[in-house]
Amino acid sequence: MKIFNAIFSCFLAMFFLSGCAPTRTWISSPEFQSADNATYSARFTPLKGSGRFISGFRLEVNNKTRQPLEIDWNNTRYLYNQVPSGRFAFEGITEKNINNPPSDVVPPEGSLQKIISPVNLIAWRRGPGYANLPAFSAGPVPEGQNGILLVVRQNGNEIREKMTVTIKAKAD
Repeated sequence: MKIFNAIFSCFLAMFFLSGCAPTRTWISSPEFQSADNATYSARFTPLKGSGRFISGFRLEVNNKTRQPLEIDWNNTRYLYNQVPSGRFAFEGITEKNINNPPSDVVPPEGSLQKIISPVNLIAWRRGPGYANLPAFSAGPVPEGQNGILLVVRQNGNEIREKMTVTIKAKAD
């Protein structure tokens, strides 16, 4: 009977203690940020991964012109609290091309959507057990201002746009 009481007491303690632990969910204010100019419109939206935290962003670019538009990933930067803090990683990026990521071309009057994560917040997957998985996994985006300095080129002209959102954790 003493063993039963001890086990039951431990169970109750775990139940009540786990129920009292606050959980946090990360939110974005605003929910997304956009930019619009004569050449293109863009939208930068934080994304939640499998948990409650924000792990990356969706970038959408709509080319308004009849000329191709190049997204220059070598010069596009992740912004943290308005300071450039590295590049972005996305599908197709590996440790071999991370320092020279390929540009994307948005066709005339076309659009592009891409899931991007700050390089300094990713973990590389290595070894034979990860052969069929993406090259990296995205970590949580920190609280504060998170954004992008988007650099695009068209006909030899460079166009830069900043878009930022504020990430905060709120208790559930």
